Amino acid sequence: MSYPNLVPAKRRRPPRILIKGAASCYHVVSRINGRAFLLKDAEKETFRDLLRRVAGFCGVEVLSFAILDNHFHLLVRVPGAVGDLSDEALLERARLIYGKERKNQPLSLYRIGLALKADEEVRRKMRSLLMERMASLPMFVKLLKQRFSVIFNRAHDRVGTLWEDRFHSVLVEDTAAALRAVGAYIDLNAVRAGIVKDPKDYRWSGYGEAAGGKGGLQRYPLFVHLSGKHAESVEQVAAAYRRFLYVTGGLSGKGAAYSQEAIEGVVKAGGRFKRAELLRCRMRYMTRGAIIGTEAFVEKWMSGRKKPSADTAAASADAELLREDGLCAANVRNS
Repeated sequence: MSYPNLVPAKRRRPPRILIKGAASCYHVVSRINGRAFLLKDAEKETFRDLLRRVAGFCGVEVLSFAILDNHFHLLVRVPGAVGDLSDEALLERARLIYGKERKNQPLSLYRIGLALKADEEVRRKMRSLLMERMASLPMFVKLLKQRFSVIFNRAHDRVGTLWEDRFHSVLVEDTAAALRAVGAYIDLNAVRAGIVKDPKDYRWSGYGEAAGGKGGLQRYPLFVHLSGKHAESVEQVAAAYRRFLYVTGGLSGKGAAYSQEAIEGVVKAGGRFKRAELLRCRMRYMTRGAIIGTEAFVEKWMSGRKKPSADTAAASADAELLREDGLCAANVRNS
């Protein structure tokens, strides 16, 4: 007997690779349910504001981001531990995301404040409840997506799931080469989508925000880290990264790319890059992989895990381009 109308069950999800007890970086991607284009200008502004507040509460550093009409990308650094926070510091963090008590929000500033002044057992439980939501990638993304869903559904008189399945994350080695490759991929999303011709013109992205002056201070550490030019001004390190963005986006790939004239104009204005430093505009490992970094880093965190058996020509080409920048990537098979 056949059942033609039944939808095949989804394959089991591959395990998420997380580093515990040490600071680590991740590329996070999540999409709107059905990939519907629901995020307009106002929603993107709301999401960006919420992103900053949830990151502040969780202690997560947002290195770059891109908010598109139906999905978002984040490049984040997650601390290995919360640290020794005083009650006052915990309350300050709580103010970023908790407000008045609501029906679907059992925690509120009022309750948190009372608990922190109560007897030792109640105080200890509240501190534990708050701190277990910090220094954790899954909890950070969960808080961000859940809280935005509530805001979005309330604003649009809507009920039901907003996000498609769980988020995808790629473990990224905390080095200039790896972060620069992933950061450039994220910063060029709006260019690949054909929304803008220059990444600085897309306001709902880490690069566009920094280029416009807003958020520049948050972006400066990444510019410095990526360029390795700690002694230079923010203008100089930003220019170095901009040159990298243009040569990165210049190679042919699926989606929009810079013209040779635009690339040459930017490069001539500030320097020249070797061919070996060019990365393809679209690399599958950026969103479909599990780990990106040096060979030693990938081998360390892939140890004991099942690796994919298929090796397509496209995947091999992407891997070769990563190797030219001293990087490699790995995926994991569904268990």
